[in-house]
Amino acid sequence: MKEVEDLHLKKIINEISKIDSREGIKTIAALLLNELMKKEREIYLRDSIDNKANGYYERQLACFLGNLGISVPRDRKSEFRPQILPSEWQRVDESFQEFILNLVLQSYSPNKIKALLHSMNLPYSAEQIEEIKEDLYNKAKELRTRELPSDMFALFIDAYHTQIKDEEVNRIRKAVFYNIVGIDMEGRKSFISYYIYFGSESKEDWLQILNDLIKRGLKRVMIIVSDDFPGLIQAIKALFSQTDHQLCFIHMQRNIKKNMSRQDAKKFYEELILIKRIEDYEKAIMKFEELCKSYEKKYPAYIKSLLNKKENYFNYKKYPERVQKYIYTTNVVENINSRIELIRSNTGGYFQSMKTAEVAIYVTVSRIQNNKWKDPLPLVKSALYELKQMFMKKFYGETQFS
Repeated sequence: MKEVEDLHLKKIINEISKIDSREGIKTIAALLLNELMKKEREIYLRDSIDNKANGYYERQLACFLGNLGISVPRDRKSEFRPQILPSEWQRVDESFQEFILNLVLQSYSPNKIKALLHSMNLPYSAEQIEEIKEDLYNKAKELRTRELPSDMFALFIDAYHTQIKDEEVNRIRKAVFYNIVGIDMEGRKSFISYYIYFGSESKEDWLQILNDLIKRGLKRVMIIVSDDFPGLIQAIKALFSQTDHQLCFIHMQRNIKKNMSRQDAKKFYEELILIKRIEDYEKAIMKFEELCKSYEKKYPAYIKSLLNKKENYFNYKKYPERVQKYIYTTNVVENINSRIELIRSNTGGYFQSMKTAEVAIYVTVSRIQNNKWKDPLPLVKSALYELKQMFMKKFYGETQFS
């Protein structure tokens, strides 16, 4: 598959050499956008049992290059829209320099970048590309060292498994990216930090990460949202004892069909959707417990694991209804991971170095941070008074704040 992709890219580059540079840029930009949108749909449909891909529709995207012809993926329910696209009818305001950085984001080797630019008659050398990478790397380091706010409404934590070439031993090794996104007490979403370790995820990693966040100034978090990673529940209890820990509801839904027969999974899923609509936290847990126990004899180990963590799956229901949509799943950070995965898949299946991996993270999150996350989330902003009252009661035993 990778060889086919490489041949396809070479064919595109050969075609680019025959046309002017603007048309060449448009060709590559359309290719990258189409691949990113396909990946977004793939991730989106993982969360939906009763939805499927439904082809594409052609769109002319207005940008600084002119109209860009792209193929936008559709779903059967007409609910999916790629997040990478600007709002409908909004003109894209991209600079040429940003496009060059987009090439860097794809993590081609300097020689490949130089050859590609040469084929387009564009004046960027391999040395200039390396300078850009070094600048981005320095900015990436700031993401994991800067001071953090003391109080947060929510943190979203996810682990992304990949491969990185370890330059010290000159071999490709397994590695884990730990990416953390937050919503502050003013309703703004932001990228909090990232951590990269060689090997597999472990309890020791989680303890190091949470301790580092504390060292950098974080003290109080109302709710942490994560998948059910080994050791993380215990680490959060030890270091953020007053914080609610929400396990990703979507992951729990997704795992149903992995642990039950197709027929049972369908019935369990349908009942779970009804329980999800219950507003009251205690009642939702009670109904979930009843549902689980009706399958206890048939799937004892799986049901026991669900019951042991039943509160963790419904902690989001303790919060105002209008903010619950933001805090029941880790989708916000998984979206970042899927974009990083696309970069990895375009680089031969691994990151060329730790530095390249960090640059990929920085470029990915900075573009989101500077666009989609500039303003507070409207529904969270509308609930700030209630959230701040809850914050004071949770951490200070009071219900008043200044």
